[in-house]
Amino acid sequence: MEWRPQWDIDQREPAWASSTAGQNWHNPFGDQKYLWGNTPAIDILHLEEHEGADHQDNVKLLFAASGDLRNVVKTVEAVPTTFAGRVLSCINDQEFLVVARNVCLLLFALGMQHERQDPQPSEMEDDAEALIHLWYSAFLPADVLSLFQTRVLPMIGDVCDRITSGEEESTLGQTWHFPSGATLKLVLMTNEWVALRDFLSNPPELSRKDAHRLRAAVYFAPEREDYRHRWYFNDETPFMRIAKQRFREDGLLLPFGHPRGTFTEPNPLLFTSSQKWPMDDKADPLTGWSVWDVHRVSSAASQDAYGKLFKHLRGVILSFLKHINTGKADFEIYCLDIKNLSAHLTSNAYNRIEVPNVSDAGYLGIRATVQALAPLLQPRHQNPHATLITLFLNAVMEVVKMGDERDSAAGIANLSGYLPFPQLLPAPSSNDPFLLRLWDARSLVLEATKYFEQYERVHRFDQVARDLNVKKVKNHITEAWPTRLKLRKGQTGYKEEFNVLLGSNLSGLEHYVEWQRYD
Repeated sequence: MEWRPQWDIDQREPAWASSTAGQNWHNPFGDQKYLWGNTPAIDILHLEEHEGADHQDNVKLLFAASGDLRNVVKTVEAVPTTFAGRVLSCINDQEFLVVARNVCLLLFALGMQHERQDPQPSEMEDDAEALIHLWYSAFLPADVLSLFQTRVLPMIGDVCDRITSGEEESTLGQTWHFPSGATLKLVLMTNEWVALRDFLSNPPELSRKDAHRLRAAVYFAPEREDYRHRWYFNDETPFMRIAKQRFREDGLLLPFGHPRGTFTEPNPLLFTSSQKWPMDDKADPLTGWSVWDVHRVSSAASQDAYGKLFKHLRGVILSFLKHINTGKADFEIYCLDIKNLSAHLTSNAYNRIEVPNVSDAGYLGIRATVQALAPLLQPRHQNPHATLITLFLNAVMEVVKMGDERDSAAGIANLSGYLPFPQLLPAPSSNDPFLLRLWDARSLVLEATKYFEQYERVHRFDQVARDLNVKKVKNHITEAWPTRLKLRKGQTGYKEEFNVLLGSNLSGLEHYVEWQRYD
């Protein structure tokens, strides 16, 4: 018998049907810090297919509003070992908490070189696992927390010790040089340096019990039970529901059966306040990585999604650590509004620029995004592969909502063959979980390209291109629709593909648009 949400068992209205939340059932609950990715990580370079592994010049990459480090790690670890040049990753975000986490994770990764210049494979594997937990796990083993604070805090403290009173509003840059030859440059306001130092210690009097309470107040809020059950009803299998429930309970990114007794210390990169958990109740490490890369991981526990993600990340991060230990990696980190980047960075310098969905109309929009970033990109006559990569998350649904009722329900008819439809007599309630699942799934089968073309016309992409001397080009770095269904109805595995995506936090409407300079 299929699992059913509690509101359906109780034959009552769910929470969103009787409150203002009914206007948008996706409405977030909890704090609004985005510390984990909300789209799968991408390699923004693909050097071998474009400039080539024998490229003679160094490569400069700009992650203009980076969020977490997933795209940086994914890109750097994929650089061919035969490439002799250096790769500079310039990483910017205007949210200080995001920047602070990124700095700490990179300093931890690079700081290993001060302790051992020729690390053994087992030592690098230990560091890779420690990075996974610092990034994603709510609690840490005491030895990992101690190593993190011992390795990172002195580097920040040395800079703060040089700050004198009256300098709070000035800018201070620091470049660390590591034994391999790798470098990390950090530019912050002096008051942000002090905040970064303070960030490295746990909030005062935050015990393990208190930390669990703060997480549970978000992930298990009683008023959000109906939302959780709606999400669970969309999950691919009962095993996925169990795995998600386990991660909600303990917050540890580990294989399901892995011992958890040593994970006793609240993670200071996640518990940044003694008053609240920083993210909303849908925040999930799985969203930041390709569902198919994770799905393909070989594991004895084939349904253990978080265990497979752990194994996948261990491989990706280990490859990243090996690359930065070659000494051919440089990092620069800033905490700036994206519109101010051109005042701090070199024009005509970057092989690739990647920006998340600030290009959506609800944020900067495409004109302001291109205007701010295109001058930093190498012109096409200098590098025919230089590309600005923009992401749109909301564009398709914005167009759908502007249409008539037929557009609002667009896609539902296409779900035949993917999901069972509720019986029509007697007429199902609007709160029927099967009907709601159809509504939630419709984005996966929308004619997304048609709607995005309308979006382009509404927002005058053609005029933006003419005014700013750029051209929207056919995608050659990123997949245009990376989360779209790939299999046609009836093909082997098509239902499994559909069910995996339906159970994710992805809409199938995530869309990358690429631009090049033509001045």
